[in-house]
Amino acid sequence: MRDNAEEDMRIPEYFEINDVRKPASKYVEDKLREVLDELFNARRGLEKHLSRSELVAYDQVLAKYLTHDVLLPKLKREIYKEQNVFEQ
Repeated sequence: MRDNAEEDMRIPEYFEINDVRKPASKYVEDKLREVLDELFNARRGLEKHLSRSELVAYDQVLAKYLTHDVLLPKLKREIYKEQNVFEQ
């Protein structure tokens, strides 16, 4: 305990994962970041196997999917999925 007494022992306003005190805007922002990270991780996996011209074509198609109309339903599905996990 004495070793820990020297450290800063502040309690955070909210914890990063699954904390009901987390502001809704921060939760949605984090969930959107997860969705985008998933898309770009898939692209990183393809970089090793595609040529430059194929990557350009892939990026053009990906750009069509990075719109509000496409991302919003995906974001809603991810939020509903997590909500269902909590309710179980």
